[in-house]
Parts: sequence; structure tokens; C-alpha cells
Amino acid sequence: IEDARLIRAIGRACLLFCFACFFAFNASAEPAAQDDNADDGWEYKAMIYGWLPTISGETPTGDSLEIDLETILKNLDGIAMFAFEGRKGRWTVHSDFLYMSISDDDTNDITIPLGPISIEKTIDVDVEMSAWVANLTGRYELLETDSSHVALVAGARYFYLDLSVGLDVANPTAAEVLVAKNLSGSDDVWDAVVGITGQHQLNDQWKVNYKFDVGGGGSDLTWEAVAAVGYDYNWGELQMGYRYLHYDFDASFELLSELDVYGPYIGAVWSF
Repeated sequence: IEDARLIRAIGRACLLFCFACFFAFNASAEPAAQDDNADDGWEYKAMIYGWLPTISGETPTGDSLEIDLETILKNLDGIAMFAFEGRKGRWTVHSDFLYMSISDDDTNDITIPLGPISIEKTIDVDVEMSAWVANLTGRYELLETDSSHVALVAGARYFYLDLSVGLDVANPTAAEVLVAKNLSGSDDVWDAVVGITGQHQLNDQWKVNYKFDVGGGGSDLTWEAVAAVGYDYNWGELQMGYRYLHYDFDASFELLSELDVYGPYIGAVWSF
């Protein structure tokens, strides 16, 4: 079953990667002429963004874990999301960092009818999670036209997770714990990734940005897809898009076997 799931995940990732490559190269026209007098100095971009994801995963024992956006916003303890890049000529160095910390502790009393009697139970669910995701990549411009840019991406992705999940079902009248399940610990993985990224200018102000990468190493498989539209202002650029991050972990990662983080994001980009 695990092999079949891995094969399906690899198939989906390869399909998305082929589609991204096809779109990137077929959306481009003839390369623009290079200006011999162009500035050879560094150009920089900084981005602050907010990602509003749903988080779903599966533990090595087969239990499902899902944290929806409403739960994240209600129980958010801390968040930091920013990206920075420097470009010189055809080369770009890019970094993207995401930190999120959430906690949720819910206690509910329920009454279960059992024939002529009722059984009272208290269900206590306690979840604490903090995670880091860092993308450290280099890009090389493969194709540049008046309206499109296409670049090859290669580098590394780092993922750190500190997770504590507790579930207690108790009989309050007898002060007896009937069911107790706990999962806690921390772990991290490094993965090498390769992919493609690009931008297509629709007009003087609107543009389309996209990125797809796939890799592995510390995990069996990881891939990330991003699609966004951008609008240029005098101060910089406003981006709105959708981001999907997927992990298939190997057996050495004891907290989760799969992880999906997906949802819309909005960000502000400054060039200098």
C-alpha cells in the first residue's frame, strides 16, 4: 500500500512538472535582444507575504491529522513569512522562509445514551505544532523575452516540525481515563530540489508568476507548486496566488508519513 501511494505521488508530481515545463516554453516568443550596455550590478527583491493554508497529514500508524484555516487563525501563536533574492545577469540567488506556531486545547463533555442509562465522557484534544520551511535555491535564466522569463531552479528545501498531539477520553464521574493517544516529538529533513519558474507579462501592470519544483533526499518525495497574479504599483508589486506543498516522508521521520499544506496567499514585493 505504501509503495502504491508513493508511485501515485511521484506520478502526480511528474505530471505537474511536465505541464509546467510545457507551459513555460510554449508561452514564450523569440528571445529579446541583449543590451551590451546593461548594468551588471546586483538587483534585489524582498517579499513579505501571508499564506492561509489548510494542513493535512497522516501519521505512521495511519491516523489522519487535519487543521483547517479557521482553526489555524483561531489558535495562531506566531507566524513569519518572507522571501529575499538577488539577481546579477542571468543568475539569481533566492531564499524563502516560513515559520508557523499553533496550539489548540479543546475539552468537551458529552453524554452517550446506553439503554436505560447514560454514560458521561470528557474528550480532551490537545494539539501543539511549530514548523519551519526554508527554500534556498539558485536560478539560471533559460529564456528571456519582452514579455516572459523562464528560469531553471536548483537548490535545497529544509523542513522542521515540532508536534505534540494528545487525545484523552475520560469518565468524569469515575475520574478514569478510558482512551489515551499521544504523539509528540520533533524532527527535520533536508531535500535537494529542481524545478522551473517563470513570469509572463500580460500588460503594463498585470503579470502571471509560476513555479514548480520536485525533489527528495531526506524524504522520499517533496514537491511544491505556486501560481499567482501580480499587479505593479509605483512602490512595488502586489501578488495574490495559491501555493501547495507536499511531503512523502520515509520511515526515519517518526512524526508523519505524509504532509500537505495548501491554500491562498497574498504578498507585497519591493525591488531595489
